[in-house]
Amino acid sequence: SKEFDEKYVTDFVEHVMHGVELSSNVTRLMTFVALLNSYVENSFLSLSHCEAFLGLDAHTKGQSEIREHNFKNCLSEQARLIFLELADPKSFITSIHIVHSLVAKEVLKQLSGSCPQSKIAMDLLQENVLFNHRFGREEFLRFTRDLFFRRHRISRGDNVDTFLSPLIEQVIEVEQDQQKAIDLLKAAYERFHKDPLFAQQLARLHYRYEKFEDSKKWVEVAKEQLSDSFILDTEGQLYKQWVNSLLQNKDTTVNLEEVANVIAMALKSMDCFRAEQRAARSEMDVINNSGYFGEVEVGCRLLKLLSTLEIFPPSKNGVNRELLQYLLTDHIPDVIRKPWYRFHNHLKGLHKNISSALAWISEELSYFQADKIDEDKQRVVEESRSSPHKWLMGKTRVFAEFFTSQLLPPSDESEFQASLNTFFRRMNIYKLGGGNPTAILSLRSDKVHRAEEKLSEILELYEGISDPGGLADSDLINYLTCHIALGCVSPGSPSLFNLEQLRDLSKRFQSKKKSFSASAYFLLLLLFWPDYLDDREADAEKDHILNFALQTLRRLQEIRIKNVPVRKKRTNVLFFMGQGPGLHKLLLRRQVEKLMKGPVNDWRLKWDYGVMEKSENVQRLLKTVPGWTEDGKVYVRGHSPKQKHEVLVLNQSSVPHGSENVTFYLAFSYAGLIAYNLQVQK
Repeated sequence: SKEFDEKYVTDFVEHVMHGVELSSNVTRLMTFVALLNSYVENSFLSLSHCEAFLGLDAHTKGQSEIREHNFKNCLSEQARLIFLELADPKSFITSIHIVHSLVAKEVLKQLSGSCPQSKIAMDLLQENVLFNHRFGREEFLRFTRDLFFRRHRISRGDNVDTFLSPLIEQVIEVEQDQQKAIDLLKAAYERFHKDPLFAQQLARLHYRYEKFEDSKKWVEVAKEQLSDSFILDTEGQLYKQWVNSLLQNKDTTVNLEEVANVIAMALKSMDCFRAEQRAARSEMDVINNSGYFGEVEVGCRLLKLLSTLEIFPPSKNGVNRELLQYLLTDHIPDVIRKPWYRFHNHLKGLHKNISSALAWISEELSYFQADKIDEDKQRVVEESRSSPHKWLMGKTRVFAEFFTSQLLPPSDESEFQASLNTFFRRMNIYKLGGGNPTAILSLRSDKVHRAEEKLSEILELYEGISDPGGLADSDLINYLTCHIALGCVSPGSPSLFNLEQLRDLSKRFQSKKKSFSASAYFLLLLLFWPDYLDDREADAEKDHILNFALQTLRRLQEIRIKNVPVRKKRTNVLFFMGQGPGLHKLLLRRQVEKLMKGPVNDWRLKWDYGVMEKSENVQRLLKTVPGWTEDGKVYVRGHSPKQKHEVLVLNQSSVPHGSENVTFYLAFSYAGLIAYNLQVQK
């Protein structure tokens, strides 16, 4: 429904508030309720709190009718018009609200001339009667905490993202008083028993306005009480912003002493982000990957800085060979040997650390959908990235372009030069988008001809590193993923291997003696899923490989998601089962989404509802797979008639009771097999 007309609300509040006594306790109570209702959804003050504040507590014990009568008699005419009294049947708390949130906001707006919101908020924090009152205390503390702490997040349904709580943002932007915002958070920190999360907020507020030393102090205060991954992230962000501030407006003539200070800051930031990663792995109720993003961002910024220094002059073709030699070998230029003695080992590890962080982010995006950001309202991650796939592609390209160099001539056959050539080929692969499975599958979004060119070039570069069978594990995973992506884009490409060749190359991933990344087992699932041309006969060995891949994927997925509810980290489907043979039977999710003109989900894939504009094309594109149910679980046959594989169902309510023959669309994910549009066969 439409909201009230703005002028109507303004006129109504102006009329109601006419003649209000600003200094009375009733008016102060109105402003406190208006403040909470304006910023905290579904907030209220309990009737008991209101009575205590107005000094009625001792006089209203007994029957509820007498209490209500005495309370209303104490209210001013203005308060009686805008207060709404509601009773919660579950908690038995009688609560006091403003009649509408728009009215609450208008009350605050009209009072801001004589009593700014920062003053009202500070007065609220100093009201011992309200904070010490026992009845309804838990709700009151939750509302007031959210007032000063909770940020707005689009991912939680808010209209905008805010860096701090909307109240603090209001004080900074409208009242234009940073110090008042700092004072409010300090008062909240004291009121909530020196809560380290308020110390974290103070650190964030200080570094936002480049008060880095003060920010550092508050980070240390927070860490003394709670050194979790979120506070470590704030520490990393502090030094990251410090680095950005030091480099702002600097040109290429930064002296070595200044550079050493910036490098120290950047390395400290990266160290904090790695500490955050370690802490996050041990936190079982939340997934926080911000440390990997932060490490990549600071690492790339540091590489850019190094490339601008006069001590590493570029050659005629623009390549910093001296810098590359310093970062990738034992070589140390004499001019920095002593001044940078603390940094040499760290700088020489930049490539490995950034590469590892990018690989982690890639796998995270393969596991979970990026449109649902996991963020507990009681915790703060500094930066949420609305387009993580785009971010990954961009940062991978920046990282690769820095290390990309022209290959040395074939006549130079020394082992060292050959290893450098291999390294540069790999960096060119990264630059083209072939450095991780997520980036490779994202190439499908390019135009078909351009995607085919890129994928073919990536395959050629990998083959230049080694015979496919001799590639390193991570390179082989990317090489096989490129073939699958190319098979989706251009099934007739001359660069493609056939299915049997790809299965043969994946044999090393079938070993139980060595662990591989989840991407390796996902490839086994894709490559060994029954094909109606290549797998016409029963094959128990192929079913054994599928079982091994599915069990390992589920085990790794349980480790990855920890105790986080599935609704917060939704499984990311990468492929659907299509109608074709070989690699052509694999359809990238983006192909289906393009046809559906929207995101893939179980409801939109239901044929019966007719929700797709071109549903007949989707039916022709996706293969309907037969299966059956047993005890609330769904199964599908493998290569042998007696072999069954469990299929996960995202919408469990669609699974029929008992044993039924069913059909569904089959999807492939890092969690295993997924069923969409489950239908009982009639």
